Amino acid sequence: MNTTVLVVEDEQDTAKLLTHLLEREGFSVLHAGDGRQARTLIDTIRPPSLILLDMVIPYVSGFELLRVIRRHPDWQLTPIIMLSADDYEPDIQQALREGATAYVTKQKGSAGLLQAVKRFLPTRHRLQGNQRKERAA
Repeated sequence: MNTTVLVVEDEQDTAKLLTHLLEREGFSVLHAGDGRQARTLIDTIRPPSLILLDMVIPYVSGFELLRVIRRHPDWQLTPIIMLSADDYEPDIQQALREGATAYVTKQKGSAGLLQAVKRFLPTRHRLQGNQRKERAA
């Protein structure tokens, strides 16, 4: 089973880095570059295994998308990791209160992000990832 992560990120360099890191870990990645693209995906595709949602994106804010996802009957249980450039405590509290599963600042780097991603993905993917590592050893 392929595990899909939806990355909602408007900065191309950051989106490419996230895609590279996730694909290297064996995930399939869908990318939406702004809030409108994300809304279209929410309305037209099956929910991914996880969503990485940037707080500040064009057209529809991260908070607004968070609320849309939590109201959508098929998507409402999908884990959402909010991404932000800073760790402004009121934003963190609002994101968690409105249904974000976790909040990660981009300054934590790829190790912190991957740790959060793996924490919220289905057990099946984690087992497959461990099996790949064992076969490589």
